[in-house]
Amino acid sequence: MDRRDFLVGAGLLAVTPTAASAAQGLDWGAVRREFRLDPTLINLGLFYLASNPREVRDAVDDFKRKLDANSHDLMPSHAQEVADALGKYVGGAADDIALVPNTTIGLSIVYGGLRLRADQELLLSDQDHSWHQEAARLAAARVGAKVRIGTLFADSAQVTEDEVATRLRNALTPQTRAVGITWVQSSTGVKMPVRACAQVVAEANKGRAVADRCLLVVDGVHGLAAVDDDAARLGADVFVAGTHKWLFGPRGTGMAWVNPQVSDQIVPLLPSLSNRSATAALGPGGFHPFEHYYAVRAAVEFHQRLGRPRVAARVAELATRFKDGLAEIPGVVIHTPRDPGMSAGLVCFDVPGKTGDEVVARLSQKRIQVTTAAYRIPYARIGTSILNTPEEIDRTLKEIRAL
Repeated sequence: MDRRDFLVGAGLLAVTPTAASAAQGLDWGAVRREFRLDPTLINLGLFYLASNPREVRDAVDDFKRKLDANSHDLMPSHAQEVADALGKYVGGAADDIALVPNTTIGLSIVYGGLRLRADQELLLSDQDHSWHQEAARLAAARVGAKVRIGTLFADSAQVTEDEVATRLRNALTPQTRAVGITWVQSSTGVKMPVRACAQVVAEANKGRAVADRCLLVVDGVHGLAAVDDDAARLGADVFVAGTHKWLFGPRGTGMAWVNPQVSDQIVPLLPSLSNRSATAALGPGGFHPFEHYYAVRAAVEFHQRLGRPRVAARVAELATRFKDGLAEIPGVVIHTPRDPGMSAGLVCFDVPGKTGDEVVARLSQKRIQVTTAAYRIPYARIGTSILNTPEEIDRTLKEIRAL
């Protein structure tokens, strides 16, 4: 089936006899019905462990039946199909993809395998996830290198691309072997300007020997499938993301993309199931929940049929609606940029007189699921999935006003 046939057959394409242009849109209600959501809950935390659409659930069940029947028939070809699908989705190639269980393990494999000397350092941001920072610290400790934590903006709500680029440029030293950043920060909702950061790193690398070259490593888990951009074309050297969040992939699945120009700078830490390329060999071997790994392809195809531009536009539309509504509530502080160019699907905020945990608890009493950003300051936080509705956003804003 082509994309249009799939959407029409599944009832996801909105077609009305009075508006031909509606054929270009999606029936988001029909999309939502492909998922097993709790109908009594407004869930604005669907980015945590994503619900799976029917197509992905069916793929998991199908692979499970096949594995139960004869597990010898599956591994090599289906793993290749997943790598092919992910490679195309991020704008790269299958050979540049390693299959990993999640973002944390992917980052640990990258930093741990990086050819790093004791006189070098890893530079991260104070808004990167603590597990990203810990992955770098563990890797640095093994060789006696340093980890330096910097600040790339003064105010998350007012951050600009120029500010991030300038601060990064000033923070780099000849000893900086890798810079770690987060595409969409779960601590603030800021969408980092990866291309601008990549340009700064490229300038710093001029004249450096290969062993001294600085690599740009991106934790991309909250941008993959929420932002309409090709991860492999952002200018980064490494891009790591779990697929069980915004991509709606099976739980316990993820990917690491490595620029083939630097693949020889990262060596495997573990035996691998794959020897198809240097990057593929970074993926940990052993036995995995293969029915989940193989079903990642179904998640990619589901998103491709919906259309990544449509998905990203819907995510941004709902996030903007929420931020605009928050801005009208006296005292509420929005910590995420209002500018869609510097944000995506996560919105962090404070309600006067309430901690983030108190906001979560009070909204939970109203059957509204929000979360906190588990960082230095645990802001209240929502994520706007394509499974949410404008009505859910408005109802949540109403309850926040009541606080």
